[in-house]
Amino acid sequence: MVTASEVGRDLHLTVEGVAPYVVRPLPGRIGEQITSTYLQISVGLATTEDMTDAFRMALDGGVLDGDRYVPLPVEEQHNYNRLQDELRTAEAESILMPAFLWQTVLGLSGVTAFIEGGEGVAGGVKALWALTARLGISPSRTSPSSALDDLIQLQAVSPSTPSPQGGVKPGKQPRDRQPKQSSS
Repeated sequence: MVTASEVGRDLHLTVEGVAPYVVRPLPGRIGEQITSTYLQISVGLATTEDMTDAFRMALDGGVLDGDRYVPLPVEEQHNYNRLQDELRTAEAESILMPAFLWQTVLGLSGVTAFIEGGEGVAGGVKALWALTARLGISPSRTSPSSALDDLIQLQAVSPSTPSPQGGVKPGKQPRDRQPKQSSS
């Protein structure tokens, strides 16, 4: 389990037994780019390499290369390199996602949504829902293939439906009240 706290302008992410990962804020243009990449990968329009680059920039920053930002050189990716050396994959995800969400318009509320959502897939979907809602994006507009809708629906709690008095569903009779067939 990860814990998160904002210290000054930095985000400190801690996994038990490991020194905190200090994530510095990104300029808005990089934040917009990684947010766009995340939304694109959520609906199948970007590659996993694009998402890895977005996570690397969320953790360690980026540099302008032509008209796009790219991750810093590998030797300058201190947080990302530490993740690779110190953490299991699930623990690394619990650092990568909060770092990314903190760099978006959600800030600490996105980090909190991920952690309180249970981290992993469940926390990621809760945070994705919060991000799309915050950006005013309709899942049907962002995903003609409905992949985002599917992601959201998988995590949605199905509404409870009231049952008639006695717990009998419409059209069904309790077993002891059904007529018995004769065996003639």
